[in-house]
Amino acid sequence: MSYLKQLYQPIKVPSKGLFSVDHKKYFIGFCAFWLFIAFLEFGQDYISSVIQDSAFRAGESLAYKLFWPLFIPFFVALDYGIAKAGDRTSGFFYIGLLGVQILMVTFIHLLVFSVILFGVSILIHDNPMTLLYILFEKLSTRLYIALSVYTALSGLTIFVKRRRTGEKQASAVQPQTLTIKNGRSNLVVDVNEIKWISSDGAYLDIFTDNQKHVVLDSLKNIIEDLPDQFKRIHKSTIVNIHRIEELQSRGNGDYDVILDDGNQVRLSRNYADALRGNLL
Repeated sequence: MSYLKQLYQPIKVPSKGLFSVDHKKYFIGFCAFWLFIAFLEFGQDYISSVIQDSAFRAGESLAYKLFWPLFIPFFVALDYGIAKAGDRTSGFFYIGLLGVQILMVTFIHLLVFSVILFGVSILIHDNPMTLLYILFEKLSTRLYIALSVYTALSGLTIFVKRRRTGEKQASAVQPQTLTIKNGRSNLVVDVNEIKWISSDGAYLDIFTDNQKHVVLDSLKNIIEDLPDQFKRIHKSTIVNIHRIEELQSRGNGDYDVILDDGNQVRLSRNYADALRGNLL
């Protein structure tokens, strides 16, 4: 079971786990999801009050909907704990520690939620419910939901971590040089020096920091010999995304790609997916 161990700038996120600093878009999407769920349930309460012609207490309804957004801070904490546990333990001890963390976060989530409802109850009702009553009521009605969500999210975290580990291992063995046939001799070029490659009929123009190389080949063939930092952005162009300085929209789905040396190539709307998640 030891294999289980392998398992935009203003926004601050933890340095470890599913929502690490390199994957902030996941954190933004995670927050948006739970806020959307709370909004849907709040809207459902309002529609129900209109249909039943009953009073709608927005404050009380919002308080109950906080159950969903509370998944944001508590899972971020759990996510960080899972990452730390994976660094220090393995095997069945890791699984046990993970289970304890899930149970603790679930109980604290329901406790904080109950405290919030208790405070709202004091403000709204003449005879407010006791904190103990609210806590037991939430344990009986929401425990299975919170426990299921945290367990599923923890499993997702482990899966993503193992996938990222595999990607890092794969990138570590990617080619760092490209052999270019130059007449009767072969020239070995560092791929990081290649800025872009353009197709000119049956030939390719390979632009590096120092010169242009002309070879008899196709974009389809040569991209198979290049690491993942090279993306096809046009039917006649491959670019090294590490050399991209800026993207300027043309307003029709196409972009002008400005490289770090000032040169400019075209990104076609048909190839935009190649840069989506990297620069778009």
